[in-house]
Amino acid sequence: MKVREAMAKTVSSAKKNDKVLDVARKMKQEGAGFIPVVEDGGLVIGVITDRDIVIRCIAEGHDPRSETAEHLMSREVTIISPDDDLDEAARKMEREEIRRLPVAEKGRLVGVLSHGNLVQATKNKTAEKVTEGVTRGA
Repeated sequence: MKVREAMAKTVSSAKKNDKVLDVARKMKQEGAGFIPVVEDGGLVIGVITDRDIVIRCIAEGHDPRSETAEHLMSREVTIISPDDDLDEAARKMEREEIRRLPVAEKGRLVGVLSHGNLVQATKNKTAEKVTEGVTRGA
């Protein structure tokens, strides 16, 4: 099965100059703990998680009303193509110990594949193995 068959196609994103408070509100509205950061045209340049907001902003004493997404985002982003197999996505999630992958074509955001999407799509041992990898230390 291909990533495009399992990924969420409706994806919220942030711009690097968006305030962290606005990113957090978008997460709340979407029920998401992960927002890709894109430049004009949808080019993925980073990601922000709810954990990033807590650890890198609030716990460090920064003001989420003035701090920007650019200062919190993780810049080394593991991306997957919509044409890759779900097994490849599972290997990336397990190896990187991550729960979500931005899906991009030519670097441009087209979706997100979450661990939950993977579990629902595969319902097999692949998902169980990834669960062990992405939940270490959680």
